[in-house]
Amino acid sequence: MDLTELFRLPERSQIAAFAEAQVQLYRHDPRLQDYFLPLQLSFGLPSASKIASLSLADRIRNLGMKQANRIIPSGLRRKYKVDVLYCPTPYYSRRSENHLTIQTLLGLAQTGATVLCLLPQNSPCRTEIKIQLEAQVQSGQIALLDPLAPTNALAARVIPRLARHRGRSAFAEIMDVLQPLGIVPPENSRSAVEHIAQFVEAWSLIEQSVEFDAVVSRCHWLALCSPVGRTAIQRGKPVITFQQGVIDHTLDVPVSASRYISFGDCSARFLASMNREFFRAVGKTEPAVDFVPGGCLFDKLLNLPDQFENRTLLVMDDPDPNDFYGLDIHRRGVLRLTEKILQAGSSPQRVIIRPHPYWANLDLNPWKQLVRDHPDCCELSHPAWTLEEDLKRVSAVVGNFSGALTVAAASGLPTFFLETDCYATEDLACFRPGQMFPPDEAFREIRRVLTDSSAYAEAHSIARRNASDYYTDGVNLKLDGFFFERMLRFDSKMSQASTK
Repeated sequence: MDLTELFRLPERSQIAAFAEAQVQLYRHDPRLQDYFLPLQLSFGLPSASKIASLSLADRIRNLGMKQANRIIPSGLRRKYKVDVLYCPTPYYSRRSENHLTIQTLLGLAQTGATVLCLLPQNSPCRTEIKIQLEAQVQSGQIALLDPLAPTNALAARVIPRLARHRGRSAFAEIMDVLQPLGIVPPENSRSAVEHIAQFVEAWSLIEQSVEFDAVVSRCHWLALCSPVGRTAIQRGKPVITFQQGVIDHTLDVPVSASRYISFGDCSARFLASMNREFFRAVGKTEPAVDFVPGGCLFDKLLNLPDQFENRTLLVMDDPDPNDFYGLDIHRRGVLRLTEKILQAGSSPQRVIIRPHPYWANLDLNPWKQLVRDHPDCCELSHPAWTLEEDLKRVSAVVGNFSGALTVAAASGLPTFFLETDCYATEDLACFRPGQMFPPDEAFREIRRVLTDSSAYAEAHSIARRNASDYYTDGVNLKLDGFFFERMLRFDSKMSQASTK
């Protein structure tokens, strides 16, 4: 893929290599898109030594397991026939995502549609969902199905083996495609591929038991969402999916959906360009996708008043797992800027450092040292503090490319995106006027805005204006029945286009 019009990438970035891997794997077999996520998460780790292809014995064993796959579902699964099959995110660590799952279900119910939701028994929001459904939805309209639950003792023994063999076969196939090109995923990505294979296998066992007229999925490339969406497209059924976050890598393509709900026009145009470039590189005709700008999806946009008097700066820390973006945030950019601000003193009067939700991927030691060096004016935000709570107690925000920055700007806070010579994504291009600065300029602008109330008011207006381009009208997407009635309405032209 030609990424020059989409991203600015440092030389050591893994994004270009990953994009090439996506193209080659999809060209070989579109079903390998199911495994793009674990591959992306492993890029940048030490490469594996050459891994041999599956032996003849392994291939015969896999064939036997596939035959078991055909036998297990027969007569053991309840049959479902619904209007909408809903596939939420299969990961439940973020409260905002769990709230989104509940709001989507309630919105779909308001259309009068019957809905089957693929929701594991151990999901933390399952109890709350049941309470909400009992209070607001008529009995029998929405069913919850755990796609990972075995139907009997035999299935409980066999299904994990099926999934493991599926994962090993997929990893071997991936290696067969990529190794001749000099792209070698690390050995530990095999376990990540096997993890995704559990969801692929689970869906393969139940897909023939489920009839539906449309699929709504959280994001087309997530585990479970990907194979479910492919089944829908194969059946000629529409798939509605949503933007996952700031489009900061190539994982979002290809867009395997009929209708894609983006945050706003900026992201819709950007992803349409990425998708077009992907299929050009693959050498296949790009399927029709209806890109619909919607609004902020899962983070709550606030209507904050002028908070100049707080004289507090919120610093957003972004992870760069395995140096995938070629950006070591702890040795450049935001860290150095924060050090300079603290050493200068007086303005801002206080600095709060908020790590990305994926705390485990961050080296917090440099930030902890800053707190130790400046205990009277610097603190590390605790995970118990929500983003909304942190935004309410600060005057301005600075960071690189986190979605928390776009939320802060849309909530009315002067927000500064740090520009360096390393990474940039055109998905955030609408924030460039008046909000993107190199480190030295950012330092001067932050101090000016936090010492001059007129400059603060101007920066407040700029943030609102730019954010209204990123999030449609600068507001949250209202996931009600009216919205889903529109999204589930496909004319014959769109229905035909989505199956090509």
